[in-house]
Amino acid sequence: VNVLEDMQSGFIYWHGRDKSCRPLLVIRLERIGAMAKDKERAVKAVLFSLEFCLRYLFVPGRVENWVVIVDLENVFSVISPLSVGGLVGVAAAIGTALEKVYCGRMIWVKIVNMPSSMLARAINGVIPSEKKDKVSFPSDVKSAIAPLFEPHQL
Repeated sequence: VNVLEDMQSGFIYWHGRDKSCRPLLVIRLERIGAMAKDKERAVKAVLFSLEFCLRYLFVPGRVENWVVIVDLENVFSVISPLSVGGLVGVAAAIGTALEKVYCGRMIWVKIVNMPSSMLARAINGVIPSEKKDKVSFPSDVKSAIAPLFEPHQL
């Protein structure tokens, strides 16, 4: 399977910029498909997206960071609640790749549409303590995101 098919799934994509002109990375887990069972494939899709950003979305000396929204809406329609551990493993592998390869590039992550507190605990468990200030779980997505973006960027 090539990266193009994974990109076309809509699992991960770039969408607009925040008020500081940083590109917004959107990760929609309901569209993860077969990548949920293949860590390497998921990491490859994420790395491809981030390399695209480095090459085409950054402006050296002006825009050198990104922001991330992880959308968990309908995640349990694709992934069984019993396989949350595997999904968290994929997320941890992606996080490790991000930390090692793209250290200091991410400004914040907003994890939205959290379906259950069990999933929140699992996700919170894999976030390193020094990174917890960059991660938030807003319950009201519009009020959390709107001040950070111009209306035409959402």
